[in-house]
Amino acid sequence: MIREMYRNMLREQEGTDKISKGTEQEIKNLLSSEGESGGQEGYARCRDCAFYIASAAEENGFVQGFRYAFRLFAECMQE
Repeated sequence: MIREMYRNMLREQEGTDKISKGTEQEIKNLLSSEGESGGQEGYARCRDCAFYIASAAEENGFVQGFRYAFRLFAECMQE
C-alpha cells in the first residue's frame, strides 16, 4: 500500500511513476560528464542500470521513511 502511494505521489508531481525528476536529472548530469567512452551500447547499459538502481533506492527510501514516521507518530501519541 505504501509503495502504491509512492507511485501515485510521483505521478502527481512529475508525470512518471518510476523516478523523481531531480534524481533523473542528476543521473543524466553524472553520465554526461563521463561521456560515451564505453561506446553506445555500454553507455546505454550503464544508463539503464543507473536509472533502475536509483528508482529502487528512492522507492525503498520512501517506504522506510514512511514506516519510521509512523512509528514516531505512534510513540508521540502514547506520551
